[in-house]
Amino acid sequence: MKRNILARRAASAALAACMMFSLSAPALAASTDALLQQSTAAKSAVSVLDEENGTEVETEYQMNLKYGSITVYIGADDKQYVQQGENAPQQRGNLQITTDGGRTDNTLTIEGGTMGAKVTLSNVNINASGAAVSVSGDVELIISGTNTLHSGTNHAGVEKIDNGTLTISGSGTLEAYGGQGGAGIGSGSQKGCSNIVIESGTITARGGEWGAGIGSGNVGNRPGVLGGSNITINDGDVTAYGGSEAAGIGGGLKGNGKDITINGGTVHAESGGGEKVAAIGGGRVNGVGKNIQITGGNVTVKSGTGVWIGGTNGEIGKDSLTGTVTYLNGSGNVVDEIVQDFDIIINGQSVNSKNYNNILGGTLCYDIEEKTLKLKDGKPFDGNLTIDAPADVSIDLEANASHVVNGNLTVTGAKDVKVTKLKGDDAAEEAIVAINGKAEIRCSGDVILKNLGGSSYRGRNLTRDGLTVNGANNVTTEGSIGDQTIIDCTGDIELGNKWGTTASKLTVNSADNVKVTSGSVNWSIENGANITCSGTVEIKGEAPIEGDVKIVAGKDVFLECVGDHDAIEITAAGKVELNSYRYSYSNLGKVIFTQANKKPYVYFTDKSSEEYKDSRITPIPATIESRYLRIEPRETYSITVANGTAQVVGDTDGKLTTAFAGEKVTVSGKNENPSVTKFGGWKVISPESFELTEEQKNAEENMTFTMPASPVKLKASYSFPAPVLDMQVTVKDGTIRVGKGERQTGTVFVQPGQTVTIEANEPAKENESFHHWKVEKDSSKNIGIIEGSLGSETEKGTEKIVFTMPQDGVKLTAVYSIPASVLRSTVTVTGGTAKSTLDEGSDIPAEIGTTVEITATPYDAEKYPGMEFVEWEIKYPDSFYEKFPGGIPENLQLKLDNAKSATTTFEMPVYPVKLIAHWSASAVADPDEPIDEDFGVEPAPMDTTGGTIAAVAVGGAAIWGGYEIATRVILHNLLPEGAAIPANRGQLALLIWTEKGKPEPAAQPAFADITDAEQAKAAQWCVEQGLLDARKGKFESDGWMPKFKTIEIWNKAFPKK
Repeated sequence: MKRNILARRAASAALAACMMFSLSAPALAASTDALLQQSTAAKSAVSVLDEENGTEVETEYQMNLKYGSITVYIGADDKQYVQQGENAPQQRGNLQITTDGGRTDNTLTIEGGTMGAKVTLSNVNINASGAAVSVSGDVELIISGTNTLHSGTNHAGVEKIDNGTLTISGSGTLEAYGGQGGAGIGSGSQKGCSNIVIESGTITARGGEWGAGIGSGNVGNRPGVLGGSNITINDGDVTAYGGSEAAGIGGGLKGNGKDITINGGTVHAESGGGEKVAAIGGGRVNGVGKNIQITGGNVTVKSGTGVWIGGTNGEIGKDSLTGTVTYLNGSGNVVDEIVQDFDIIINGQSVNSKNYNNILGGTLCYDIEEKTLKLKDGKPFDGNLTIDAPADVSIDLEANASHVVNGNLTVTGAKDVKVTKLKGDDAAEEAIVAINGKAEIRCSGDVILKNLGGSSYRGRNLTRDGLTVNGANNVTTEGSIGDQTIIDCTGDIELGNKWGTTASKLTVNSADNVKVTSGSVNWSIENGANITCSGTVEIKGEAPIEGDVKIVAGKDVFLECVGDHDAIEITAAGKVELNSYRYSYSNLGKVIFTQANKKPYVYFTDKSSEEYKDSRITPIPATIESRYLRIEPRETYSITVANGTAQVVGDTDGKLTTAFAGEKVTVSGKNENPSVTKFGGWKVISPESFELTEEQKNAEENMTFTMPASPVKLKASYSFPAPVLDMQVTVKDGTIRVGKGERQTGTVFVQPGQTVTIEANEPAKENESFHHWKVEKDSSKNIGIIEGSLGSETEKGTEKIVFTMPQDGVKLTAVYSIPASVLRSTVTVTGGTAKSTLDEGSDIPAEIGTTVEITATPYDAEKYPGMEFVEWEIKYPDSFYEKFPGGIPENLQLKLDNAKSATTTFEMPVYPVKLIAHWSASAVADPDEPIDEDFGVEPAPMDTTGGTIAAVAVGGAAIWGGYEIATRVILHNLLPEGAAIPANRGQLALLIWTEKGKPEPAAQPAFADITDAEQAKAAQWCVEQGLLDARKGKFESDGWMPKFKTIEIWNKAFPKK
């Protein structure tokens, strides 16, 4: 009743929707009954009430093609929409299309775009004159029920319009028939096809005349260019029949078949006949088959053309065919076969691509994709099972029966091994054993063995006759292991049993961490254990560990419920805890412990107390008469006592010189001269954070303290009684007054405790003022100032100070400074003088931030006529050029008021300033006057001014007016033809070196300011020849080179013969 009400509500809603979208009267009339049927039979086109909880949920949206053709597309909002006929589109993501098995000539168009559409075909039967189903963009087609598609001439059964990806999956069946010229699944006539993926389902694709079963139709006038490509079959039952002169999978007539991959499933492909037409590959007339791979599955290819996999280019090689391939001739007889061997041997039988799904009579199967060997249908294996598998194959045996393996299990060479018993008949004791025999496993991955069935009181047994594991990573078990367990692995071991004894006898030769637990009244380990691992060992449960236990662990050891044994022998690097509190009748008994790293340790015998014993003082007893023992390695710290002795509390022999943090230590002072000296207290040398109470400081004998987590150094202080003596007060540049006495100078003797007044003298220099009092090295640092302030180098003090005389001498010096500025630097001028607020001359101090005036010294006009000042050159500190190779930052550059004036000013910066005055000769001679080319060249003397000038001598006479012209003419004749006059040191060095034939320098260049290799060699060679110099690892290639100097160096490098 409720379902009918819901259906009527849905139909009403659908009808209202139609009215809202303003359908025409005929359309509305035609649609009403259809929509009512559609909404009732198709689980509603709107939201309905959930019968379970009354909430609204959107069901799967089903549409019937018999009411009109349907288009599915992706809207601008990237959501999926569906439209039937002229009805308004609706947004539907979960869409199913049906015809209820009845035939229709309406069609389905799916436009997936780049976002992708997803549509389910459920019992669809289409017989259309065009394409029954056409897809474009990315489309996922899910097959449910039985579906049959017939398309008309020139169309494929499922027709691809573009290069989007068509993915077919589901559990149903699909039969797709192409019309003449069209493929079964793929493209229509005159078109190529690519990007088809079949994941599952039962698929039959039959091409029309000249069309491939799966691939392209007849490609017409483009032979050897178009075809079927990028076709992948991963699983399913696929049958593909090529039409006349077309391949089963690949190209239609004249079409190629390329990039075809079969990874799994059952595939049958038949050639349509014709010269060299392949079952998988190309069609007739230039249809090439290329890059075809079969990596898995069972593939059958049938052809009577002489080509099965390939095309007009012939049969392809079988190197790329690693799956199972059966070759049939046109009559259906087997002519060849390829069988893939998986390198797995089970009870002497090889596993291959033919028997992998039916091994040993169908009890076992091999999942090729997962590379895993399994029991088939959850049924057990009866008898002994021996498996030899490669390192990339895993074993997963799971049975819902009395046993998983009713016999011995032997595994060699696999990756992971998993055995799981789900449940079983509990009638007999044997019915609860997962492996009814012995398990021997050698693998490289993880081992997981679990028995999840059987009654709790019986226990859940894993193996009857023991377990041996070698080479594995991690080992995990759930259930009881009968007989002996031997494990050698690289990872963790975790053995457990919720319902019974976990292991009878356990031996671990190697592992990381080992954990054994039991949740029942039975033992976690019944007959002892011998465990060696690099990590932690933890054994606990409801019942005691029985038998002797020997453990070697790289970290901690925890044993709970220790029961009857002769001895427990443990070697561990970390903490050890043994506990038998669950069974109060049993003490721990004999315990042998070795600290693996030979570290000192403490131990506890009472779980509820933090009071421990130092094993160095009180060794662990051979027999532990308690139910609890905890052993902890501890760091020890040294105790050093000057003028005394130390003893760890409890160490009656006094042999220990170290103690644990928290341990009590007693120290006593030792007075070597008791008649002369007296105890002055304990002084902590280190650590700084360690403090003693006043009571501890003053206790000379048996002073006890708690050891901190660091070494401790103490000193017992002893001193002679000090007589009260007058102490010296020495003041330089000041006066001394004791109490209200007279002022004195020099040194005055003062009794400690008296008041002393010091006053500074007046400054010796006019521009100086008092700044602070300097406390000399041999002065007391405990000057108790009553009035005034000493000051410091960075803080101004007071001229007058008053203090109480300390027990030792006081020595002070008055320090004066220039009031305007404490900071200063220097100015050095070459060829001139500077004037600052402090001094005047060529090398003077200057206060930072004040104005400095510089003046260039003029040349003797009679001796050097026509000299004119050019400009000031600034030389920055060397560190500037090293730190700023790309140029001095503007904020650090020196700003001259006028760099081209012989007298100018600047503001003193924080760094030393160096300036050079540059002069040159003016043109007083006739520039056109001929110059003797053979005249000698000599640099002008620096003269008393120290400035930089240049002169040339012509016939012994000094000619200054023509200096510029003369030097250019001389250089023009000296330098190689066409060479430019060098403007700097680097250009001159490179020109000379090049003219010399680029000889190799004797040493490797190492100039910090040259990166160019040739420039560096030229500079190095010129320095070695004495032509140019270098300073402090720099060559200064950009340095200015006067023309007269260039002439001098050139003549030296190339002397006249």
